[in-house]
Amino acid sequence: MDPPENNIPSSHDEETQEHRETLSQSHQEDGENEAVPLIESCTQAEAGPKVIKENAVRVAFLPPAEEADLPVSESLVQGDASYSADDNSSYNDDEADIDQDIDDALDEGYMGMECTLERGFSLNEAAIARDLRYERYDEVAVKYEKSHSFSKYQPSLKHFIPVRKSSAERDEMPIDSTGLYGFVSYSWITSLMWKAYKKGLKEEDVPICSKYDMCDYNTDRFEAMWNEEVKRKGKDGASLQRVVWRFLRTRLIVALTFFMITLIMGFVGPTIFMRFLITWLSTDEPVTTGIIWTVGLIFSEFIRIIIFGVVWSISYRTGVRLRAACLGLVYKKLMRMSSLGNKSIGEVINLFANDAQRIYDFVVLGPLIIGGPVVAIGGVIYILWLLGPWALFGMLTFLLFYPFQYGISRLTGYLRRRTVTVTDERVRMMNELLTCVKLIKMYAWEKSFASSITEIRKRERHLLEKSAYVQSISLAMAPTVPVIAAIVTFLAHIGAGYNLTAAQAWSFSGLSGQIHFGMDCITYCLVSIREGQISLERCKSILLMDELEPYLKTPQDPDTAVVLDQATLAWDAVSSFKKKKNKKRRNKKDGITPADQLMPKVVDLKHIDVLFDLCLSIKKGELIAVCGGVGAGKSSFISALLGHMRLQSGQVYLQGTCAYVGQQAWIMNASFRENILMGEAFDAKRYYRVIYACNLTQDVGAMPAGDFTEIGERGINLSGGQKQRLSLARALYANRDIYLLDDPLSAVDAHVGSHIFQWVIKGALRNKTTVFVTHQLQYLPLCDRVVYLREGNIAELGTHSSLVEDNKEYAGLYRTHMETVENKEKESSKTEETDAGGRQRQDSVISGGSSINGYQKNSPEKSPVKEVKKKPEDGQLITEEKLEKGDIPLSTYNWYIKAAGGYIISTLVILTFAANVGSTAFSSWWLSMWLSAGSGNTEVVVGNGTVISDNIADNPDLFMYQTVYGCLILVILGTSLIRGFAFMKTTLKASSSMHDQVFVKVFRSPMSFFDTTPSGRIINIFSRDMDEVDVRVPMTMETFLQNIWLITSSLVFVCLVFPHFLPFLVVLAILFLFIRSIFRIGIRDFKRMENVSRSPMYSHVSTTVNGLATINAYGKQEMFTKKFMVLFDENTCVFFLFNCAMRWLAIRLDLLALLVMSITAILSLILRGSVEASFAGLALAYAAQLSGIFQYTVRLSTETEARFTSVQRISNYTKCLASEAPAIIESKRPDSNWPKYGRISYRNVQLKYRPDTPLVLKGITFDIDSLEKIGVVGRTGSGKSSLGVALFRLVELAGGSVRIDGVDISVLGLEDLRSRLSIIPQDPVLFIGTVRYNLDPFEKYTDEAVWSALEQTYMKEKIANLPLKLNAPVIENGENFSVGERQLMCMARALLRNNKILFLDEATAAIDTETDSKIQRTLQEAFKACTMITIAHRLNTVMACSRILVLDDGKVVEFDTPRNLMANSHSAFAKMVEAAESSLLL
Repeated sequence: MDPPENNIPSSHDEETQEHRETLSQSHQEDGENEAVPLIESCTQAEAGPKVIKENAVRVAFLPPAEEADLPVSESLVQGDASYSADDNSSYNDDEADIDQDIDDALDEGYMGMECTLERGFSLNEAAIARDLRYERYDEVAVKYEKSHSFSKYQPSLKHFIPVRKSSAERDEMPIDSTGLYGFVSYSWITSLMWKAYKKGLKEEDVPICSKYDMCDYNTDRFEAMWNEEVKRKGKDGASLQRVVWRFLRTRLIVALTFFMITLIMGFVGPTIFMRFLITWLSTDEPVTTGIIWTVGLIFSEFIRIIIFGVVWSISYRTGVRLRAACLGLVYKKLMRMSSLGNKSIGEVINLFANDAQRIYDFVVLGPLIIGGPVVAIGGVIYILWLLGPWALFGMLTFLLFYPFQYGISRLTGYLRRRTVTVTDERVRMMNELLTCVKLIKMYAWEKSFASSITEIRKRERHLLEKSAYVQSISLAMAPTVPVIAAIVTFLAHIGAGYNLTAAQAWSFSGLSGQIHFGMDCITYCLVSIREGQISLERCKSILLMDELEPYLKTPQDPDTAVVLDQATLAWDAVSSFKKKKNKKRRNKKDGITPADQLMPKVVDLKHIDVLFDLCLSIKKGELIAVCGGVGAGKSSFISALLGHMRLQSGQVYLQGTCAYVGQQAWIMNASFRENILMGEAFDAKRYYRVIYACNLTQDVGAMPAGDFTEIGERGINLSGGQKQRLSLARALYANRDIYLLDDPLSAVDAHVGSHIFQWVIKGALRNKTTVFVTHQLQYLPLCDRVVYLREGNIAELGTHSSLVEDNKEYAGLYRTHMETVENKEKESSKTEETDAGGRQRQDSVISGGSSINGYQKNSPEKSPVKEVKKKPEDGQLITEEKLEKGDIPLSTYNWYIKAAGGYIISTLVILTFAANVGSTAFSSWWLSMWLSAGSGNTEVVVGNGTVISDNIADNPDLFMYQTVYGCLILVILGTSLIRGFAFMKTTLKASSSMHDQVFVKVFRSPMSFFDTTPSGRIINIFSRDMDEVDVRVPMTMETFLQNIWLITSSLVFVCLVFPHFLPFLVVLAILFLFIRSIFRIGIRDFKRMENVSRSPMYSHVSTTVNGLATINAYGKQEMFTKKFMVLFDENTCVFFLFNCAMRWLAIRLDLLALLVMSITAILSLILRGSVEASFAGLALAYAAQLSGIFQYTVRLSTETEARFTSVQRISNYTKCLASEAPAIIESKRPDSNWPKYGRISYRNVQLKYRPDTPLVLKGITFDIDSLEKIGVVGRTGSGKSSLGVALFRLVELAGGSVRIDGVDISVLGLEDLRSRLSIIPQDPVLFIGTVRYNLDPFEKYTDEAVWSALEQTYMKEKIANLPLKLNAPVIENGENFSVGERQLMCMARALLRNNKILFLDEATAAIDTETDSKIQRTLQEAFKACTMITIAHRLNTVMACSRILVLDDGKVVEFDTPRNLMANSHSAFAKMVEAAESSLLL
């Protein structure tokens, strides 16, 4: 329904319509002669007149400078001043010239670069190769189609064809075309292992992911099942575990069937063949009988090894498929969200980092738990048959172990859940730290954040210690349970008077190897199941999050673009801050720590209405301005039209596609060009017209590689104005029907803002529906209608002239604004910078990341082909992650040992393993001695005579044997507990020490490190790599050390019994070392590649979450999902190859261990009679035990080395990162009241951001007196914000010095320097925590002082109305406050510090004009006793300054009072003012 205002004609409407018709007619006439450049697809080959489409975007361009040698400011002034909105002839001539220039540029190469239409977005050959590789995924991929026929199993069943000829392409995964031999033996990976040994593996050597394991295929299948589950059971009743079972049940059943065969073979070997072989050794049966039992023993073990390989082959692929399906579905869910609700970015990244591995382990290891009960049941039956009912005493040990393990798993699961929550907090905190690191450094808040991280890490370590100790006890007990069970069984059996033969004893001990395996299965499987369940619950919590219900409908009137009909809309808001139980527990301590404040436990969501009863109708082609005070609901109004809010009542209608320019530009880590295209097809003319229209020509020209230049994460190497214009260019190129612009001119000065308004909003978008939010009231008269918002309501609506005539609140606001402008003209003291060096400049230059280091004075605005040719490689900002080669250096192990406490402590811990395993081995040796002693030649009465007894129960030393044998139980248990505690303490000491070291090193790194390193890479260190060091490395290493001693004891026993085995052992050792030394290289390389492949995925997830609003607005969900799928597939590929390489090695080492058992069995066969059966049985039992343990241990050694790559990565960070200057230098500490006067002196200051970049400050010299107010103006890249960089020492000077009150700041500690300065950045930064924590993290000030600061920044009323007032929550990025409110809170923060020197980096950009004028008064009053440096943005920001500093190309052009500069009409500043006047008085 149209509101009444829409039907009231006004003179302004008539004028606007008449003006439009005139322009439209003029353009239609010129269009026939190709005068008007249209943003539409075209190629150079097209000839003839172009048809002007109705929806094509018209773009006008800034006219070129007439004189090449004019200063940039002068050329801009002339260019802008020459423009008249009514001068259509000039307008069209300029466009025709620019059209010709674009044609010339395309012919000769834009900006001196070849115009590559097909592929020009990559920075180097490696990136191009990667793009080509990614394209192969589309060619190989298959789409999931639901099928109930048996044919869906055909690809898997083909693996059982004995031999298959490979038909796969060279770069495809070979497993898809392998036969039974390759599938069982993993021979398909042999070529890769050899290549790794010969040359080392590179990215191009690795095949692409199997089409059946791809993320897209499995996600589609899993999503279909999940949707069916939700449809059938409802959201509350839906079970993700039930869907997982449906997803993998066929493969799981097949794998478990084969696993049962391996258990049977493992059971048959010791219980039948070994028992009869040992019995045969003490009889006179023929040799052929012994040969039969020996062959049977060897063959059964061979079958077990082969079939076990099949089990892993099936399970590995099942695991990677479920892993891909779950996380692919989670990502697709994120794509359907407008925000994360009560989830944090850190929590989401942690899900992709750590839960992926746990879901995989859940599938691969979890099902093997059936091995434990099967072995236990079989063992009980066999032992009852073998030893009689007394054996049940021993079996109780096994049976009691199950509830013990169950309790352990429950406890582990509980501790894991608590640990994951704390880890999420730490990762989230690190993510926020990396996002806000510039501000933290400038405010010298490192200690506050470090203490918060330390507090969280302390809690995490406490939980990790508990969890590790529980798991360590479980791990230590598992191998001892069979030994203890044997001791109890044999003691009970002999104590009852029964005899025990060597065949019975060692048959049982041989079986204990299988029982040991079953116990290990239970240990690992229960942990995997519990952790897998937790991970699935975390996935489910995201899948069940409420999606925004689509409420946008299509209006019936085809001429209407947008209708709001009594619409009330709400945001999701945090309803609870801390869990009550946490509050209660915390209150017991002495106050709440900063970490507690920073780590809110967000529990629930509620909806808060922010827009009320909106009624508005917008016709197609209308330009609607939206204005209002801070927090009035302007950005929410835009979000409502995007469909990102919750519609509580009423209706919202929208017709056509949308383009969105956010208040804070969202920039991808990609090339400049890719950021504009955002997945759209590249059209050269259309693209370059957009570049011209958005005034980006000079910016691109100044970049190291033109538009191929890589833009860092969050646009780190762009100024705020460039980011905003890039965002605008993206919208313009997208060519949509409706343009939603959320304050796009806040980041640019009045002159450039005027250019963008006239040539883009009024020019290019003249036929588009545009909703234009702005605080800059001078543009409102040129809009068709104005919407004035107050507290979420449309307070006034109509044309500008009608609203002024109504003489209400809007009219008063506008008149106040114009009076201010006129007053400033009279004073002749206004100033403005001449480009968008703008609002978010701190993000670029203050961070030290700007690669746009000034402009060339004579750089052409019009003719780009004269530029020096640049290479795309020059524009690479982000450093490639180094892929380590070769062995893990000894220094890494040395560093880990030292972190654990040193060599003495580490040696003692290893000796506890020796004591634990030695006690179990001694029990077996003692049993052999006892069996060998027999009855001790004791004579017993049989009938009327006496005979020598063959029953060991008759041995006179029975009590001694029983006592020693029984006491060994206590020794074994005691050493297990000691070992577990010692190992847990040392490994966690190591990981905590490493965490602290790397955290300090990263945090103390200079800004250049953060600019050139993606946050995903750093998060990878603190999430996945720390998880490896905290959990995986200790667990792997503990099992490895335990098994090393077990193997040693086994080989010692075999060699003691059969000395002839020693020569064979030497040969086997050589063979083993050969296999391991060659193929551990491949395994290690795969692990390193897997480590590196994770970082891009994490960065992509982080980028996606931060840009959800923009991605959804442009409808690019599919593009980002596709990229995620490819990145995930790349990780899946090397992850799968790493695991298969481990199994490749394992199966060959198992066969090697089979040789050990075969040689032992053959030696016992040959040496029958010369070696006692009891000792032969001991050797056979331990040789059989080797078969499983040997390959597992070697695999563990390789896996330990592979997992040590995480230790190596952390070690490299701690050793290789450069550090800033010390925080405090005791000998150079300034006085407590320094700076007393606030005098600043720059002397020949030279500054460059990195060694390989040009100077941005080129020997500037000037002085600022005490209490002076200095305004700084200049173009983008002129060095304005670099003054702040030098002042805060974010980058050390290349030459010269800066002095404050006569003290050279380069000799001071950074904390001493930065804590005495204040900055109000242009990007408002708020941290997770409370309002009070954001203003005063060190709690230095009283509540009264905090309230006073809020009052002076006009935020007191807003905060006082919040339920928790100063303790009200601030969520991630401060999203529960508007951008303007965040900026005001940043000002309150600076007011509290009350330092002598204040640096304002265009700090009022996001604030409405009225509040801005109030803030300026506050700044003048509150900082009257301060020296203030203000980078100019609005007219009134520097009008009252003592002096104006004009910078150009890193040099001081002018530095004088505004009045003196204005007196000289030829001064650069006077020309800027002239340009600003023409802009403001349009």
